[in-house]
Amino acid sequence: MDEWQLINQLQTFLVGKRYFFVIDDIWDIRTWEMIKCAFMDSHPESRLIITTRLVDVGTKAGGIYNMEPLSSDNSELLFYTRTCGGEGLTSSNQHVEVTNKILKKCGGVPLAIITIASLLVGKQSEDWSKVYDAIGFGHEDSEVVQNTRKILSFSYYDLPPYLKTCLLYLSMFPEDSFIEKNTLIWRWVSDGFVPYRSFQLGESYFSKLVNRSMIRWIDRDDILNGESGCRVHDMVLDLIRTISNEVNFVTVHDMEHHVTCPGGKSTNKVRRVAVHGKGGEHNSCIAMEHVRSFYVVKCSANRMPLLLSFKVLRVLVIEDYVFSEGSSLEHLGKLVQLRYLGLVKTAVKIPEGIGHYLKFLEILDVRGGLISELPPSVGELMNLRCLWADNGTVMKREIGKLTCLEELQLYSVEKCPNFVTEVAKLTKLTVLKIFFHKIEQSAGKALMESLRNLHKIHNLRILDDGREAMYSVVLNDSLEDLAPCTKLYDLILTVIVIPRVPSWINHLRVPLLSCLWLKVDTAEVRDVQTIGRLSSLLVLGLCSKDEKSISYTFCSNEFHKLRLLYTRKIEIVVGEGALPMLECLGYSASAGRKDAASLVQWRRNICPLLKYVTCYLDCTNSSYREVRQAKQALRQASGTHPNLDLYIQKKNYDKEAGMLIDNLEWILRGLDRPEDMGRPPAHQEGRIRRMNRSLERRLRDPRSLGSGGTGNKKYKALLPNSRVGYMIMQAPTRMQSDDGEATCSGDEEEGGS
Repeated sequence: MDEWQLINQLQTFLVGKRYFFVIDDIWDIRTWEMIKCAFMDSHPESRLIITTRLVDVGTKAGGIYNMEPLSSDNSELLFYTRTCGGEGLTSSNQHVEVTNKILKKCGGVPLAIITIASLLVGKQSEDWSKVYDAIGFGHEDSEVVQNTRKILSFSYYDLPPYLKTCLLYLSMFPEDSFIEKNTLIWRWVSDGFVPYRSFQLGESYFSKLVNRSMIRWIDRDDILNGESGCRVHDMVLDLIRTISNEVNFVTVHDMEHHVTCPGGKSTNKVRRVAVHGKGGEHNSCIAMEHVRSFYVVKCSANRMPLLLSFKVLRVLVIEDYVFSEGSSLEHLGKLVQLRYLGLVKTAVKIPEGIGHYLKFLEILDVRGGLISELPPSVGELMNLRCLWADNGTVMKREIGKLTCLEELQLYSVEKCPNFVTEVAKLTKLTVLKIFFHKIEQSAGKALMESLRNLHKIHNLRILDDGREAMYSVVLNDSLEDLAPCTKLYDLILTVIVIPRVPSWINHLRVPLLSCLWLKVDTAEVRDVQTIGRLSSLLVLGLCSKDEKSISYTFCSNEFHKLRLLYTRKIEIVVGEGALPMLECLGYSASAGRKDAASLVQWRRNICPLLKYVTCYLDCTNSSYREVRQAKQALRQASGTHPNLDLYIQKKNYDKEAGMLIDNLEWILRGLDRPEDMGRPPAHQEGRIRRMNRSLERRLRDPRSLGSGGTGNKKYKALLPNSRVGYMIMQAPTRMQSDDGEATCSGDEEEGGS
């Protein structure tokens, strides 16, 4: 029976019937196109679900539901169901610890949990630790393990040759490590895996590995300064390490897990070497003259071979390494073919002549902040394509000669001579991330002029370096002449204040923009409406300096993908069905509002994915009672929203001033507070005297009214003249004679922030 006969029979059988089919593990689009022909004229209430490892197939079939890893509880349930019929081994902390380690290794993947659990069936619980230590999915002869490896092998052997090479390279990284996307791609480029040495082509390779589920995409954890990347599941890592060993692609020495992949049958022509973990010394049996990539991470001294032993080295990465006393990189200049140099989280002095000898160097990564200063000769690296430095590392040489730079990350750029004008010469830049400790008005304007020459920028971030920088240069123009690249996906300006949102920030000019963070003099409703049409936007930070806040209602036809929203001086209202993907919210609210609904915009039936909320509660001119009621309303609302973390940050809050406002309001209105009922007159009088002394002190020193003049306007409204002190001192006697009891409020020990 051929395919079309089978399709016809299936169509005949399904006529007039409702059905629910699940078709597992479809490998290519052609197969799906053939299968769907059998379900063309189906009952409208029928359902068809397919599973696939390939995003392209899922996209072709319809809407995609991305499977998340199992939760800790469900992973444990599946594990114990397979090992001991669902009964957890909770009698020993040791058993619990081993189980947790095993489940962490599995990463919430059901196939991995079942595979490892199958290895433990029939073994004494005391032996579980030994089994875990010996676990390497490729090192067991169990039929279950072999079947698991076979399933994974299907995915590997389905890859085209260029993706197999890139995937095998990942065997160099330690288990469960986070691998930054850009770092990985540039290492592929430097090792010669990417034609034309093109980063964009390498980026497409990375995306294909993610779409084929060979690596797991990890979002950046720090919105403003983080980077996205990937992780390799332990099952996949064991598979590719086994294959790398067989084909002599990578040699791995993992001292912490006592695993060594000797690089195939011969160690005479090892091409790539990775050394992980502390302990031991360099393996002198491996000849280094043919090594093209050397990666040492989290190691102590004596794990590094002599630099002179490398003859054709292209990639050298030393990460989290402790050099022995007296050690240096004095022979670094002999590595004339070096393309990639990474000295990450490693305290060592870079040789002064690096720029004169390493003429082919393209990538210099000194992140980690343990190298205090880059030698002046770095400014002579004419072929340098990437320069990455962290807080604590400064460059005191002009950068204008580095005209091949495509990515630049630099801190304290005000210490780099003429940086704000020299950067205009770097016309090939696609990524620019710079951090200021202090920025002058003139420097800010010059920098904006230079940015007008950079037409290839995809990622632009201008931030402070986190040391309470003197920032917020106010510009007179709104960057209308910046003319960004249509591929711009990140725009973060936290040290620059512009009059308004540039008109080119719209879905036609920057359709790929995913992260936008701006400070403006004035935000307008139409600006937010325009931004809402950006179909790729995931992160929005919009802060206004205007004293007058605007109100904006988010609707269901905008911001479909937004995951983080941060606003200041913008009062938000979230309509029904709006912000469906929102996970993090930071917004401003006034403590003086009378209705809780205006404070809380994240009710249970709105923003179902919301996890983190920060409310910047403006307490200007608010009484202590109003602040307390606002906080109570916020916390009550958070209690109705599942899995929500709420943080309240009070702005312009002066607790003592707020309590004084409460006191004055009650006294001048001639009312008794409920908590004062039944108190003796002497107690009431003492509290009023304390309040009077505090008020007199504040009236003598206006600066003590607090940040932003907290309470100042209400003081003036309630206290029309300077005789207020006398009036309050006399109030107890008059009030007592009228009502038989003095009233006051705001005991110093009461309340709390």
